[in-house]
Amino acid sequence: MKIRWTHWAEYAALRTASGLLARLPHRAALALAWGPARAVFALAGSLRKRTRRRLRQALGEGVSGRDLDRIAWTAFRNLVFTAVEGARCPGIRRSRADRHMTLEAVEEIHEELSRGRGFIVAVPHMGNWELAGVALHAQGVELMVLARRQRNPLVNAWIYRLRAGAGVEAVDTKTRAIAEVARKLREERKVLALLPDVRARSRGVPVTFLGVPTEVPGGVAHYAREAGVPVFTAEVVRTGWMAHGWRKTGRIDSDPALPEAEDRRRIMQYVMDRFTESVRSNPENYFWFNKKWVLGKETGV
Repeated sequence: MKIRWTHWAEYAALRTASGLLARLPHRAALALAWGPARAVFALAGSLRKRTRRRLRQALGEGVSGRDLDRIAWTAFRNLVFTAVEGARCPGIRRSRADRHMTLEAVEEIHEELSRGRGFIVAVPHMGNWELAGVALHAQGVELMVLARRQRNPLVNAWIYRLRAGAGVEAVDTKTRAIAEVARKLREERKVLALLPDVRARSRGVPVTFLGVPTEVPGGVAHYAREAGVPVFTAEVVRTGWMAHGWRKTGRIDSDPALPEAEDRRRIMQYVMDRFTESVRSNPENYFWFNKKWVLGKETGV
């Protein structure tokens, strides 16, 4: 792709912002972002209304309007904080990740890897999953993620470098490297992290999520069957401003005796059931702001 001046301008702006944020103490960087985030949320009436509809659709009529507003703002603030922490990624060292991220089930992770194979970890769009990746790498976990190429080639290359520096292998879904994922799971003890709580563009797997029928991508089930590895479900939760926790919430194995379509539905429904539990327990941590809402048209008011 030809690099245009707009690519250079965007890249320079991002690198400058990242460098400035990385120089600030963690809490100071978040405090700097809090004010603009509050102003944007207060002025964005359509965003607030859409988020409230989605919360009502997912959480039901038992939640008061006041609580919906509180959850919506906290979720937006957490999203901004996660973006700030992502921009500060070059400044996040292992010691800092260890200090702010609590990992559960570490022994179980190592026990699974000791069998000479990797596994899949499915997480919802909650909390700072990139920081969780840094913390897991510090525990000896070699992570893979599937990545779509950014339109700006300079930004794309920078993101790949950041992830590589954090010990995460980003696999471009548009290259031949995608064909190696199953082998690396089987033979190299890699751990594939996937976030499947998005609306499938085509050929999705029918599931019920947050009480609503929808269709999600079936990559989790596909690689579980192809590589013969288990699926762990997990959640990442922010508490307050700077404390994070990673927790395993479940496990499921593929069943080669079942027809593929049936097994894919079984696996994906299990995953989405665990996600429903996580989201309803910690709605302030969920990403309610995707333009292409996973549940389709919002029905709540």
